[in-house]
Amino acid sequence: MKALFGTMFGSAMLLASAGGALAAGGYIQASSEEDQIVATANKPQLVTMASTDAAKGIKNNKGVVVLDQTGTYFTVVGVQVGSRGGTGLVRLWFQTNGKDVDNSNCEQSVPTPDFTAVMISQGVGEYKKGDKVNTMISGSAPGIGLVYKKPAGEPAVPSVIFSAWKID
Repeated sequence: MKALFGTMFGSAMLLASAGGALAAGGYIQASSEEDQIVATANKPQLVTMASTDAAKGIKNNKGVVVLDQTGTYFTVVGVQVGSRGGTGLVRLWFQTNGKDVDNSNCEQSVPTPDFTAVMISQGVGEYKKGDKVNTMISGSAPGIGLVYKKPAGEPAVPSVIFSAWKID
């Protein structure tokens, strides 16, 4: 009887754990293996992501991330800022449902054509099921933006890596 009770208790705990895992929020990591260079100064453009590297529930539609549940999400985007012939200032910010998110913009100077740097923007927000989150860039001059690199014998340096997950 003691062994049977122990087995039943263990099974119940396993099912409770699995049920909790199924109720947990989704996540996504998406990236791009393409340069995303500004063609027109000070004209915002969508940051695209052709690759969904990992996901549970949350969908990536070429850079527009569709959230699968109502709740609080943590979002972070890291970009490789650089040049394909220009110099100037690159800006990066979030949008929700096509509207700019307050206080989410950041900027990085590209002082020389061979310069690169990683720039990060992140945030926590309340969202509804079906909300769309994306990132935008602009540049103060053509020829700057987000750059992709593939070093020999090493993993790629994506132009963008975007992650989001539901935290409650």
